[in-house]
Amino acid sequence: MSSALLGTERRPPHFDELPPAIQEQLGEGELLDAAAFATLYKRAGRLPLQGLTPLPSAVGEDRPLPRPVAIRRLAAMLGGFQTAALGEWLRAADARGWGVPPEHLPALADFARGRSEYRPLVVAAAGRRASWLADLNPDWRFLHAAVAESNDPEVWTHGNAIQRRSWFRSLRQQDPEAALEALREVWPAEAAATRAEFLGLLAVGLSPADEEFCEAALDDRSKEVRRVAAGLLARIPGARYGERMAERVRSQLTVSQGVLAVNLPTRVTASMLRDGIDPQPQEGLGKRAGWFRQILAAAPLATYELEYLAMPVEGCAPEIFHVAWAEAAVRERSVEWARALLQAEASTGNRIAELLRVLPEEEWVAATEALRSRLDLADLVGGLPVPWPAPLGVMVLDQLAKVGTARNWARLASIAARAVPAEVLNHPITREPTGEEDTWRSRLVETLIFRREMYEELS
Repeated sequence: MSSALLGTERRPPHFDELPPAIQEQLGEGELLDAAAFATLYKRAGRLPLQGLTPLPSAVGEDRPLPRPVAIRRLAAMLGGFQTAALGEWLRAADARGWGVPPEHLPALADFARGRSEYRPLVVAAAGRRASWLADLNPDWRFLHAAVAESNDPEVWTHGNAIQRRSWFRSLRQQDPEAALEALREVWPAEAAATRAEFLGLLAVGLSPADEEFCEAALDDRSKEVRRVAAGLLARIPGARYGERMAERVRSQLTVSQGVLAVNLPTRVTASMLRDGIDPQPQEGLGKRAGWFRQILAAAPLATYELEYLAMPVEGCAPEIFHVAWAEAAVRERSVEWARALLQAEASTGNRIAELLRVLPEEEWVAATEALRSRLDLADLVGGLPVPWPAPLGVMVLDQLAKVGTARNWARLASIAARAVPAEVLNHPITREPTGEEDTWRSRLVETLIFRREMYEELS
């Protein structure tokens, strides 16, 4: 390089310094020949590594592979085309009993390492190979979650954080009482963050049997642990926590002559602090109103009557009640209260989509149609779990088929492209001309056709 830059007269090349293999090939060659050989040697030449132990063979899978055309579609998604459908492909393949070609597992692991929502799908796809892959790359350590299939208690006592969390979650699903006892044994030795995390996992299979443990956690030195414990206790029917909150509501609320009269709390007591009432002011809300709203939301819905929704309020804004009742309705999955709040057009803040999810699926279309006059359709259906029920998917696609290519429908189209169920993917909109220009309509149709073909290939 120096000779080439400065010239051979100023910096004569010393070919004898090159490796013997290059000198043998060089012969009477000049500078450029030597540079070409040296560059190729540097790129391709490598001394053999010594003392390496061959990797153990991964345990194979018993599942058959789908047709080659389906595998090619998987490869295309991993390469960047219609990647948003990758999770759906994995779920569909798993439901139909198909495996994933092992050569695609590293790319799947790379894809999921920064996308936590895909990790369970990749763990399932890797199957018995998951732990083998996890040991090869620190970025793939989330694959250790596959060890949850093991009943070995050594995982709970000596596993890493991912393995312990997966083991505990699996046991909680199978035997809630045994999981609670396992947590009780290690509780004093765990760090605060770990205590909060494992306590939150008790939400699966939560029952009155967990009340005593959660009550004790209200006295934990960690604020986060206390917050999680309060949230769990609010979900246990008949818990002492709910009774305390209901008593606080009754002490601050009087129903007289068809009016809800409120006497806002003047301070946060030690018992209120223990039960998770946050003393800090909430944004856009006064301190006393904020305390009262927290109490209202934490009390069981049985504390109130549905008729309260139509009553005038004195002492605070009616929105305080509406937002609190909406939070409680979502927590308790109360169809009755969710339906009443939506029909009353209550001021529930940003919880309308959450209340809609509480309703039975067969009511979603009617409720959505009723709410469209005051809310954007994309905001309503965007928070619903996917895939949507078929009637809702048909309703949305029917609407999109009517509106041409107006840009204000682009967001709804983007949501619907991924949310409509498989049985709706042959909707007439996919057979209508979209024009050559790149619009939300053409992208919608392209995605629907892509998903339809994907299911056909996996059938």
